[in-house]
Amino acid sequence: MKRTIIAVILALAFVIFYPMAIQAQTEPDKKAEGEVREVIDQWRKLWNENNQSALLDMYHPDAKIMYGWGNQKGIASKKEYVGILPQRITANPSLGLSITKVDVQGEKATVVIDMKTKGQVTRTTFEMIKENEKWLITAFRY
Repeated sequence: MKRTIIAVILALAFVIFYPMAIQAQTEPDKKAEGEVREVIDQWRKLWNENNQSALLDMYHPDAKIMYGWGNQKGIASKKEYVGILPQRITANPSLGLSITKVDVQGEKATVVIDMKTKGQVTRTTFEMIKENEKWLITAFRY
């Protein structure tokens, strides 16, 4: 009888407290996911405004940024991308995007988007890191 009472109490405790523990665990992730989504939307807005300096500020100093198409793709450092970005914006002055996946793991995030330019849709991935309370893009590839 005593064991049954203890088992029932433990089961009730599990049923009551487990959902609260899960909720407490996921709320910070939802906050971070919201922050990451805002950064991606800001990136799109700055691109469409041709605000190159603010756009470059969104990249981590060690970022690896893909550019080009087909067999002409390359990876540039942030420093190299300064000279490439004006051409990229001129070639694609307006873009739209829809976020298809956001995965936040602590201070790192991966965001997959469908980027729309000139009637084409390109699956694009952003890798991000949070440093000094700010999300920065560390990689951009498609």
